[in-house]
Amino acid sequence: MTSTNDPDRLLLIVMEQARNAGIPFSENTDRHVRINTRAKKRFGQCICRNGQYTIEVSSVLLNAPERSCCQTLAHELIHTCKGCGDHGSLFKRYAAIMNRLYGYSISRTNTPEEMGISPVESESAAKYILECRKCGAKISRTRLSPVVAHPSRYRCRCGGSLIRIK
Repeated sequence: MTSTNDPDRLLLIVMEQARNAGIPFSENTDRHVRINTRAKKRFGQCICRNGQYTIEVSSVLLNAPERSCCQTLAHELIHTCKGCGDHGSLFKRYAAIMNRLYGYSISRTNTPEEMGISPVESESAAKYILECRKCGAKISRTRLSPVVAHPSRYRCRCGGSLIRIK
């Protein structure tokens, strides 16, 4: 499969967008985006070491719609802003600005479907499946994680309770 997205080029575009939007991202951000070939559930990550930021994206974004790659890069770039290491109110404020100006849907998490990507892991390959009692969403897992072992301790994104169905 041929890669269509150049994350380094797209990061420069997103940085210019953020600059124009008044988002105070760190100038100590590496202009080279690392590609993670192992990340299947996470689209991006912002890593800070000694005040230097590196943005990493999953290789699945290389063939995703360009907008999805830019959205992920924008999400991770916001994490370089002072006070935005988490997904708190300042992060949400900056994300809302980028969403409004550039049509992104930056949020804490996105599904593969929201990103225009086919799911990496099918339900049939999953060893465990959880279901939300409120919205009916299905969550697949390959390992016996805490949420699989004790679904009653966790909630779906919609706030509904979870049950293990497989």
